[in-house]
Amino acid sequence: MSQYQSFFINAFGDSSQCEELNHFLRSHVVIRTVENQISSGTQCGIQILVEYKDINNGTEKQLKQKIDYRASLKTEDQKVLFDKLKAVRLELAKSKNLKAAYLVCKDEHLAVMVQNPKITEEEIKNLPNANNILLKDFAYGLYTGYQKILEENQNQEKLSENKDEESQIPF
Repeated sequence: MSQYQSFFINAFGDSSQCEELNHFLRSHVVIRTVENQISSGTQCGIQILVEYKDINNGTEKQLKQKIDYRASLKTEDQKVLFDKLKAVRLELAKSKNLKAAYLVCKDEHLAVMVQNPKITEEEIKNLPNANNILLKDFAYGLYTGYQKILEENQNQEKLSENKDEESQIPF
């Protein structure tokens, strides 16, 4: 049986409205949406009507929600680091002729590494929710690749600091 929920997103920006809508959409099976633009006086925005079914309905299979771990990172630097680590993971997978990079480790593990720059090889081996056999095989490669990326980033920062100092010389 279908149910309906209505949302209004103000054109002048209230992020809590968007968050409420996104949370609702992630937690329900959406059948259809109808959007209407509203612009009358002080009310300007989009009215969204959502037809949905509850995910937790006993007759429906529980859907597994995919999490975007890159989007969960706080800074743009962390996102860049995450992308570089994904490239390292892909190279490790190719080196062992694995068909999918996620067999080395999951995006969840890369996000944990990015959020903890001082992570050790041993900590990588013991990350939760991991295929421990493969992760232990690739922990050294991930660790050394990560350390190399961090060193490159530090070297680039030093170079840009030196350029900034040189540009401030008055002559």
